[in-house]
Amino acid sequence: MNRFLAIAALLTLAACSESPTQPVTTLSGPVQGVQGDGVAIYRGIPYAAPPVGELRWRSPQPTEPWKEPFQADTHYPAFWQDNTGGNSIFMAALTEGAGMGGFTQWMLTSFAGLAAPEVSEDCLALNIITPDGADNLPVMFWIHGGGHQFGDGGGPYESPSLAKQGVVLVSINYRLGLYGFLAHPELAAEDPNGSSGNYGTLDMIAALEWVRDNISAFGGNPNNVTIFGESAGGHSVGQLMATPLTEGLFHRAIAQSGTGYYQFQTVDAANEAMSGYDAGREIAKQLGVSGDNEIAALRELSTDVLAPFAMDPVLSETFHPQIDGHVLPAPTAEIFANGKQAAIPLVVGSNADEGSVLYYMGLSPVDGALLEQPTTTEEWDTLLESQFGDRADEINRLYAVDTDRQVIKAAEQLMGDSWFGRHAFYMASDHSAAGHPTYLYFYERHPPAEGQTIGASHALELAHVFGGFIPFWPWDDRDDALVGEMQGYWTRFASTGNPNADGAPDWPLFDEVTVNEMNFGHEVTNARPVARADRYRAMRDQLARRMQSASVNSTAGGE
Repeated sequence: MNRFLAIAALLTLAACSESPTQPVTTLSGPVQGVQGDGVAIYRGIPYAAPPVGELRWRSPQPTEPWKEPFQADTHYPAFWQDNTGGNSIFMAALTEGAGMGGFTQWMLTSFAGLAAPEVSEDCLALNIITPDGADNLPVMFWIHGGGHQFGDGGGPYESPSLAKQGVVLVSINYRLGLYGFLAHPELAAEDPNGSSGNYGTLDMIAALEWVRDNISAFGGNPNNVTIFGESAGGHSVGQLMATPLTEGLFHRAIAQSGTGYYQFQTVDAANEAMSGYDAGREIAKQLGVSGDNEIAALRELSTDVLAPFAMDPVLSETFHPQIDGHVLPAPTAEIFANGKQAAIPLVVGSNADEGSVLYYMGLSPVDGALLEQPTTTEEWDTLLESQFGDRADEINRLYAVDTDRQVIKAAEQLMGDSWFGRHAFYMASDHSAAGHPTYLYFYERHPPAEGQTIGASHALELAHVFGGFIPFWPWDDRDDALVGEMQGYWTRFASTGNPNADGAPDWPLFDEVTVNEMNFGHEVTNARPVARADRYRAMRDQLARRMQSASVNSTAGGE
């Protein structure tokens, strides 16, 4: 408790020490933030009009300009999401696995703002942190994770330590779930590009356009923008590199535990389990508004009425970026395989134990599989044979499963490798093969807590990229050192497209000859051959089959 009171007192003191900045001129009007501790912070600047009423499920529209200084001292609400559980469940599982007590878990999920954020449809805002004296600095544009259903770009990502490395840090909110990724034929018919189902992605593009037009006033260089994100944010990085709508808006990219490679959701397909249009029609049908003008009727409904459909486990599986022929002309994996992605430097990577928490949320061990999680060797064999065909025996050997007792741990690890590790490897391979500078990493640091069980879990690298991230998290001197190392590599890459510097361990370019990864580890940071390359290569045929099926399906349906 004393430690909590001390941290609370420090945060209160920091908030009290903030003073107003001089107004900064933007195209929408003047903006006034707060400054202190060597940085200026601008919170909750609207970059698009509130997407409510007639603007629900439409492309983001410009803000109404203002004349008096906009007081950018408070974060906007998170976009509407299920704030009765969601992230708090994830955090509770994560902190329990780290070996932490119940009171500390409660403090983490509440005090860190990750349990029940204020939510609203009016959320399209961004946050900016600039170091004192910022002038033409590289811009790092952060896209938060949360499965495209949860999260926001606010408090946890407010990192003065990252900005002080010599960058302007931008983080954003964007539309999520039902409101960000609903597809429906009526939406496509009313859109001038025939697009529907990608409103969250279009929000990201609108925020990048805002940065292009305004960031120089905050000391940033609009011609040196790095997009970076984790999990759904990492998938978004891949999708923003894949869409033709972002040309010139960013110049480097960092994809953390997400690539977009396993997302094949389409607006309409012949033999898909549920297409985006299927979900949109089903919602209208269940609400009794099916027929003409379904979308007009849905726009009149409150978020409370729509909440059960936003949280429905089957319908919400479709609430992800959609292959619609405009925003996403093809699956991200296919675009990279064909070398049609943005021709920019890329950092991509994953964590050693991605599945250690996510597996226990009921997710499939193999992306794209609909089978239940295995508990016996018989069920394990069925999973491998159904997903990997004639490579099943090889994969079984690589995971060394001989008894029922080994199945769950192997399935947990398979999930991390299948959903995240292999796709980072494939993205690095495809991007390097297209002739673009590519750097692959592998994060292995786990909490220095006695009895920890989560290892280097999904999202854990955020603590070191942002420099602390969560109060009370187990931490020691190695974590302090790792913050400096990762922030140094990330910001040098943002500055020059090359993460290396004199005196730091060399991070070599990835290519299919050397196949190296940078290991951000427990004791040292160093480059080495890719530790799990054999596993990733053995799984590649499964991705190829999914790509082929998606290519067939994307042309099979349609209104």
